Amino acid sequence: MSAAQDRVATLQGDGKIRVESPQGSGTVSAWLSASRPGLLRVEMFDFFNRPIAVLVTDGQRFGLFQAQENKFYQGPATPRNLSRFLPVALPSEELVSVMLGKVPFIPADRMTLSLDEKERMYVLTLHRGAVSQVLHVHPKHLRVVRSEVRGLQAYGLEYDHFKEQGELVFPHDVTLRAPTADMSLGLRYTGITLNESPDLTLFDLSAPEDVPVVEVDEGGQSLPPVALPPASPGS
Repeated sequence: MSAAQDRVATLQGDGKIRVESPQGSGTVSAWLSASRPGLLRVEMFDFFNRPIAVLVTDGQRFGLFQAQENKFYQGPATPRNLSRFLPVALPSEELVSVMLGKVPFIPADRMTLSLDEKERMYVLTLHRGAVSQVLHVHPKHLRVVRSEVRGLQAYGLEYDHFKEQGELVFPHDVTLRAPTADMSLGLRYTGITLNESPDLTLFDLSAPEDVPVVEVDEGGQSLPPVALPPASPGS
């Protein structure tokens, strides 16, 4: 199962991002490029295909262009800063893994295996003290279809619409659920390529020309602008 979900290292193409939360729900078009361990670029567009926002991170730092504000935010790629763009607070490496169809497993000291005859799936449960992770696994592809962590505040994952792309089997629907926040984030891939060599220029963190830059700290707070040294006489 681990080997099956580790086979995809890069992804690039079009999709839809949908958010459901108490504050509101909606769906936007997106273009995405993700490469392990933490390279990510997501461009969002409105109904008229006008850019809404662009997020870029190399795993260490991030850059976020907000079209409506006409500002470019940059700083450490902390979960808090990445949640400015997507309503989930995850490290970039974990977010990339989820987008690439990889479920993070809790470190288990005991496992149990059963069969859900109704859904015709394996049910693998990982145990770690009072915490457990229930994994519903497709019996043919050995890919995780659903993951739920119990005994700990954590998000759940669902993968659906598995399609064969060459020798790979990849889910084209990804849903992340945060029950404590009553929120879900969904990705539906509509036209993607897998495991192609990434174009590293896509992850350039430079701000767009003539767009004000806002530097933020690890907690997302704006930092004061850096004062330039005074010009020397005669310069």
